[in-house]
Amino acid sequence: MTAPQDTPIPPRKNFFSFSISARVLISTASAVTLVMLGFIHFFLSHQKDSIMAQNERTMILMINNINSALRTIMKAGYAHIAQEFTQDIRKNPAVLDFRILRITGQEAFLDNTTIHDVNRRIGEEEFMPREQESNSQILSRDDPDLQTVIHQNRIVTLHTKKNDEQQITYLAPIERDEKCGKCHGNEPKTRGVMLITTSLAQVESDITATRSKAIAVAVISLFFVLLLIYLMIHNFLIRPLGWIRDAMVRVANGHLEERIHVPGQDEISAITTTFNEMASRLLQTYAGLQQEQDKLSTIIIGAQEGIVVTDGQHNVVLVNPAAERLLGKDYDQIRNSGWEHLVDDPDYMRTFVANGGHNMPDLLVFNGRALKFHAATLHATDKLPIGTSIMIRDVTDEKKLEDKLRELSITDALTQLYNRRGLMDMLEKEIKRSQRYNHMLGFLFFDVDHFKKFNDTYGHDQGDRVLQAIGRTMKEHFRKVDTPCRYGGEEFCVILPDTSPRGAYIVAERFRRVVEAMVVDDLKVTISIGVATVPACEVNKVDDLIKKADDLLYEAKRNGRNQVKLATELEDMDRLNLEI
Repeated sequence: MTAPQDTPIPPRKNFFSFSISARVLISTASAVTLVMLGFIHFFLSHQKDSIMAQNERTMILMINNINSALRTIMKAGYAHIAQEFTQDIRKNPAVLDFRILRITGQEAFLDNTTIHDVNRRIGEEEFMPREQESNSQILSRDDPDLQTVIHQNRIVTLHTKKNDEQQITYLAPIERDEKCGKCHGNEPKTRGVMLITTSLAQVESDITATRSKAIAVAVISLFFVLLLIYLMIHNFLIRPLGWIRDAMVRVANGHLEERIHVPGQDEISAITTTFNEMASRLLQTYAGLQQEQDKLSTIIIGAQEGIVVTDGQHNVVLVNPAAERLLGKDYDQIRNSGWEHLVDDPDYMRTFVANGGHNMPDLLVFNGRALKFHAATLHATDKLPIGTSIMIRDVTDEKKLEDKLRELSITDALTQLYNRRGLMDMLEKEIKRSQRYNHMLGFLFFDVDHFKKFNDTYGHDQGDRVLQAIGRTMKEHFRKVDTPCRYGGEEFCVILPDTSPRGAYIVAERFRRVVEAMVVDDLKVTISIGVATVPACEVNKVDDLIKKADDLLYEAKRNGRNQVKLATELEDMDRLNLEI
């Protein structure tokens, strides 16, 4: 069959106007060049990193040696020669600056502050004061790098540029040795900070020399690689493709009966066979497209998920019934207002579609439903949009079930308090919050006195009713910000945010008295409470805080039960009990 012939359109003058041989060669050469450049870049970066790393290891080794020498001088009692030691180090040509700083940022060994403190501590004039004093504040007391060295006890590296010269400065901690306790007592572990500055000029010179050699070798290698590629492409690809091009031009001009024949069993021969089959099946494929379109329409209309489709100009062209139901809008409303107003938030929809939903919340509450969105834009080969598909799924029931399951997983079935899992999660958050904002945190750990004997006497059902009554009382007694929990068995806990040791003791004692006065089925019980607080107890982990409170609980039991035991003794404990 011969199709009508169209007038050929003159090709545009761009990259695709070149012959295929030129394009393949340019593309291949570009790819090889990029790969070579990538290898060069990787090699140079690796070499640069290696040189810099070696320089840094050398400097850290020197810092450690200086630190060891300085510690030896100080432990031997020769503190008066430390200043001469630092001056000798400054004479090293590789060292631009060297100073020993106190943790306040002042340069050490210039005044008599430390000498007076040490003499006063040991009770004798062990060290003679300097005749001349000076004060040099090198770093401010609150300098962030200085604070990092002091509190994290690690070396901080600073890169600077001075007079077009790259420099590197190291701030290293000088730790207090156990033998320093005689002179310096229980002062902080970090006694001072070593500041040493060196030039990176020689390092940069080495990097430049390495880069020049690598580039020279790469240029020569690239030339020979490109020459070899050209010869191979021309002989094994360009000439066979020329034969295929001529045959395909005749097919493009309407001679559909034209068939291409290229001898051989390689990929080009396979391409010609595929092209011949494609031309034969073209009409058959076109007929099948209409059938598939009918199937697709049936699926879209019957789908439970909402589907909204736009064309390349962002006009709404398809809305299925599920989308109308989920959004509470009909097709005309959605089409006229545009896809940007699907959920009455144009900025959200534009950003969501532009990003394909990445790094954005895909779950919204709209029209009384929890809706989950998915968007995808299809582009043509010229990267122009063909259309966008937006899918909407109703996950309201799923979210309700998820929230219900989560609530059940952290709730004690008997008392309706937080269970042990909920306690651990909440307590970990509160400890981190206390540490981050320097807030106090109270924690009560108690159980019912003689509960096993109570169960043996009155039965487990009666015991469960007592535990339920305690749970109800906890909910009524404590603040909304407090978290009452059942730890297990007859053991309970209460998390008290922003509560001091005094406040925690008052709360615990009042609750103990409430339980003591409580009557359940004409029966009474008492409780023993251990109270631990942060930061007074100096604990940083959940298990440590629970262990501390548990130990206090058992101490209260050993002292006679029905009482509160606080980790920190309060001076006015007797008067406090009277006031409560």
